[in-house]
Amino acid sequence: MDDAPHEPEAPSPPGRLSPGRALVLYAIFAAVAWGASAWILDRPPLTSPEAAGLLPLHLRAAWGAGVGVAVVLLDMALERLIPALRRMGEAMREVIGPLTTPHAVLYAVTSALGEELLFRGFAQAWLGIIPASLFFGLLHIGPDRRLWPWPLLACAMGFAFGALFDYTGDVLAPVLAHFTINYFGFMRLRRAHQVKAPPPSSDPPR
Repeated sequence: MDDAPHEPEAPSPPGRLSPGRALVLYAIFAAVAWGASAWILDRPPLTSPEAAGLLPLHLRAAWGAGVGVAVVLLDMALERLIPALRRMGEAMREVIGPLTTPHAVLYAVTSALGEELLFRGFAQAWLGIIPASLFFGLLHIGPDRRLWPWPLLACAMGFAFGALFDYTGDVLAPVLAHFTINYFGFMRLRRAHQVKAPPPSSDPPR
């Protein structure tokens, strides 16, 4: 039996979004969206009042996934060209910390569902695309000054998600686009942490 003492696991830094906090936070977003929509709009936060009708399911899914992949590729290209975006990526890696693949999937799913129900399904359906997109940008103000491009990019994505919402007719396309962007973003952060992590020492214990 191995009687060697095990080092205690390091606690998460204050303010870091743990899986449990993510589930609670985005469940609250979804509950607020659903409750406020039922109270104010008298309907679920799923469909756009501006849409002429629902596109077929396969087209809604294709639009969502296609926009998400296009944004991911554009972001990767711009990060190579714009130093501020590279610094933002470094700050994001420090703020979020190490990630596992299940956590990356969890964060991508919960943030896409919770935020799209709240900001598109409810806020945009009630107030319109401009206020909803501005509020969405403000939500992404970060704790590090290197993150200053983040709320601006989030605001732009709010308009893109809002356009998808109105064009396709419901939240499916913006949820899929949002999930795709966040999933690949979290996975890039995960790989960057693995690259930055120092290799384990091969020296024998002393």
